[in-house]
Amino acid sequence: MTNDNSEVLNEKTGHVKKLCQNLQSLDRKVRKQGYIEIENFLSDPEITFTNQELRNIFSETHMYILNGLRDKTETVREQAITLSNFLIIEKLPINDFYLTYLFPVIVERIGTVELIEESEEIRLQLVQLLNSIITKYSNTVQLKPFLNDCVIILAESVKDKYPAIKELSCQAIINLATALPQDFHMQAENLIKPVLTCFTHQRYKVRVESIHAIGEIIMHSTYKGLDEVVTPLAEKLFDQIPVVRRAVGQVAARWMLEYRDRYSFFHKTLPLLLTGLNDEVEETRMEAACLWEKVGLQFQQENEKDLKDELDFLFEPPKYYPADIVRPNPGCRALVKRNISKITPAISRELTCWQEDIRVRCSQLLCAIALHAEEGITQNLQDLLLAMYTAARDDDIRVVSNITRASELMGWFVKYETWSELILPIIEDGPHYGHLTVLYGLVKGSPLEYIQHYVGKICKYLAEDPICNSRKEKYQLQMVKCVQVLCTKHTEQTKNDTGYYLFKIVVTLLALRHIGNKEKITISLMDDLKDTLKVESHKDIWSLYTGRLLQNVQKNPETWTPVTDEACIFLTTIELCDEAFGENLELIGDILVKLLDIETDAEMRLKAFYILANVFERKGVTIEKSPEATQFLERMIKEVFVPSLVWKAGAAAEAVRAMAANCLRHALAPPTVGVVEPFASHGLRAIVDKLLPLLVSLTEDPSHRSRQAALQCSALLAERCRKANAWRVEDLTAVYPEFLKRLDDPIEKVRITALGNLPMILADVPEDFRKYNYKAHHEMIIDTLLTHFDDDDTITQDLVYDVLLSTAAINKKMLLDKI
Repeated sequence: MTNDNSEVLNEKTGHVKKLCQNLQSLDRKVRKQGYIEIENFLSDPEITFTNQELRNIFSETHMYILNGLRDKTETVREQAITLSNFLIIEKLPINDFYLTYLFPVIVERIGTVELIEESEEIRLQLVQLLNSIITKYSNTVQLKPFLNDCVIILAESVKDKYPAIKELSCQAIINLATALPQDFHMQAENLIKPVLTCFTHQRYKVRVESIHAIGEIIMHSTYKGLDEVVTPLAEKLFDQIPVVRRAVGQVAARWMLEYRDRYSFFHKTLPLLLTGLNDEVEETRMEAACLWEKVGLQFQQENEKDLKDELDFLFEPPKYYPADIVRPNPGCRALVKRNISKITPAISRELTCWQEDIRVRCSQLLCAIALHAEEGITQNLQDLLLAMYTAARDDDIRVVSNITRASELMGWFVKYETWSELILPIIEDGPHYGHLTVLYGLVKGSPLEYIQHYVGKICKYLAEDPICNSRKEKYQLQMVKCVQVLCTKHTEQTKNDTGYYLFKIVVTLLALRHIGNKEKITISLMDDLKDTLKVESHKDIWSLYTGRLLQNVQKNPETWTPVTDEACIFLTTIELCDEAFGENLELIGDILVKLLDIETDAEMRLKAFYILANVFERKGVTIEKSPEATQFLERMIKEVFVPSLVWKAGAAAEAVRAMAANCLRHALAPPTVGVVEPFASHGLRAIVDKLLPLLVSLTEDPSHRSRQAALQCSALLAERCRKANAWRVEDLTAVYPEFLKRLDDPIEKVRITALGNLPMILADVPEDFRKYNYKAHHEMIIDTLLTHFDDDDTITQDLVYDVLLSTAAINKKMLLDKI
């Protein structure tokens, strides 16, 4: 170096040293100004500094400059960092000499467990300075000696409370790994735990950066590091922010593409990427699909020899492959098939996890696994199904939807013979609606060609009483779905067992439906059955299967109660079957005689009489066309109504008598036009002899409904007897006095009923009753009617007037005389 150059150097160095004197001032403003003046001097465009000059200046002044990082005044420390950044990053050439003095100070300030630097802004500036150093010294040997210091600093700064520091620290870790790719592995695992603390930070940008940082760290770590981060990373799949979930997929894809021992960890990284294929956000799904496609293609290329025999087969889509689904490439499918046995145990376990988000993501993953594994899922199907049964009962509709979708996919790819042997025995042992949900999906997914011959077997299982007879709301809804999907798979002719089993299930659902399903389970289910069986109307279905169903339920009717399954099914059947009622009169009669025995449950009899009354009200459709109608009605009167009308003490017995009398009224009502009289003339007399005394007695019953029904039944019976020429004077004289008594009944409805039905009693009386020796009867009738003719009620007057007109045909002279 020449003397001139030496003088210039000494002059520049001396000037800077002179400026450094200000850095030792007691006045903080002076100290701060000193740093500013040094930077201004070094950045003066009119003064040129060589590298040697800058090195000498740093050597002479670094102890003053770097000491400013420890200054008690924040503004001074801030200016010291600014000057350090200016020197190290902008002015000085790459040389580890400078870093030797700087790193100890940074470690001292922000690299210790006990935080020295209190200012968040200063800590952020120090991390920025560190990041700038890493970037400048990237891929240089000068940075290598300071790897340990960098890791120490970042391990602490990444745990800082300030979000911006956390975020920048994660970025610095990634830069450090890139800057020292050959050496970073020695310290990488020391950063795992600190970075994982950022995974739960409330700021999503911090979570995203920490995920990317973990991804980079693991690329330089041993297998232990990957094991440690897989679970926390999987938890981020449940993050509410889509970009966080996307980051997980990006990291997982990179590991699957670049991690040196990736083949050993595919079973752990696969779920992280595959879950994104069913994400709620379309952008996330598309990115996951793109990344997964790359992974599959790379796996296919790397294993081309091993997959050579399979590739031709893998490229050909299976028969009946879903048209709305793009089949994954062979590499993706092979990758899943090779690892499925390691993945399914975790899926089975997490499907029943107590955390809702985990169940949702796990069910999404199951759909992706089922799609990729295709028939390869068979060996793991049993374990998966057990978990799916439980998951199908989840309160979260998303989980149930995913389980149903996964079941459909399994139905597409797994043979019926396989899955049926797993699910049907379990349903038989003790079903719940989760079983039916999975069964619905399996049946729906199964191609028609493969399952149509087994529909009958499935229907037989579902039609078994322990399986079919359920009153649970959700169970019934799933059973409806099963029936509907089985109808779509049924292609055989109508007269077979499958049709009966479907019919039995539908009727049972209608009979036992939960109150919450009243609007969801209706007779419209028969429409699906009608279309399936290819019949013209519901009538044909009832005609085909009613008899068989009744035979199935006729188990000890005398023990039934209103909640007995068989009782509900029987009553629903007779109420809905219309013409089929008349086709099975003998069987129905056998059941009714036992069911309505006077010793059976009173509430059950009430319900049965009510339903039977509705049936008799429509007897023009249900009974009268049947050749057995007469025999049936006569049997019902003799064996059911006669015993039921006998008086017994108690409120329950009173209610049963009233309902029985009302039912009898519908049975005795005139037939519809054009229909043959259902009562035979020769048998009517025997009915009258048994029934009439009971009706007369019933007019005195405490229940006004019983009295009212007794009057109506007596009038209807009289009308039928007159048509059959079986109405006798003894019958008339036994009945009409009771009608006259009821004109003084305390209940208006009974009085009106008596007056309204008296014309039927007094019409076409037997000729003997018109004779003189029955004059006393005539007089009692006329006197009683005239007494009530003075009633103030105009309705009563009109009705009495109609009755008086009827009496004119009996003894007109006496009537005129009385008037």
